[in-house]
Amino acid sequence: MREIFATLPSVGFRSQSKNWFARHKILTGILGVILFLIVLGVLGSGSDKATTIERGGSQATGGARPESPAATQQAPAPPAKIGDTVTDSDLAFTVTEVSTAKRLGGQFFQRDAQGTFHVVTLKIENRGKETRTTDSSQFKIVDSQGREFERSVDGQTAAGLSRGKVDLFLQQIQPGLSFTGDIIFDLPADATGIQLIAKGTLFSKGVKILLEK
Repeated sequence: MREIFATLPSVGFRSQSKNWFARHKILTGILGVILFLIVLGVLGSGSDKATTIERGGSQATGGARPESPAATQQAPAPPAKIGDTVTDSDLAFTVTEVSTAKRLGGQFFQRDAQGTFHVVTLKIENRGKETRTTDSSQFKIVDSQGREFERSVDGQTAAGLSRGKVDLFLQQIQPGLSFTGDIIFDLPADATGIQLIAKGTLFSKGVKILLEK
C-alpha cells in the first residue's frame, strides 16, 4: 500500500508539468503576435514630431532625430520671429508687425495703458479643409520670467473703435483663405523676451513667435 501512495504524487506532478504553451500552440502564436504589435506601437509613439517654421520661403525643422549615429543630440531650431510662419492644427500664423503705445483710442474713447500697449498684427491662414473660428483665448504672451499675459480688453476696444482694425475675437476663416487682425496686450516695462503663443485650437499646445527683433 505504501508503494501505491508513493507513486500517486509523481503521476500528478508529471501531468501538471506539461508546458501550457506546448498544449496551446494556437493561443501561444496569437499572444506572440499581440506582444509584437504592442512593442511596435510603443516604439512608434516615441518618435518626435517636427515643428516647421517657414522663413522667407525656406523651411527649418526642429525636434527631429539626428541622422548620424555619431550625433547624440541635435540643436533645436531657432524660435520663429516676426515675419516667419508657423502652423498649429491647420492654422498658419504670421506676425507681420508689432507696435507699442501708451494710449489707444480716438477723440471720444481713449484708454491709457497700465504699462505699455503692445499691438500685435497677426495674419491667420486656414490650411485645413473645414471652416475654423478663432477666439482671443487662443493667444497669449509669455515673457522671460514665465509670466503669462492675456489680451487687454480696454486696449482692444479703444483701438477697434478708433482705427477700425479687425479684432481676432470670434472670426471665421474659410479653408484656403486668411485674414489679418490686431491683438493687443498691456505689458509691464520689465517684460523681456516676450513671445506670442498662438493655438490652432483651444486644446492644442500652440506655437511660439518671438516678438522682439
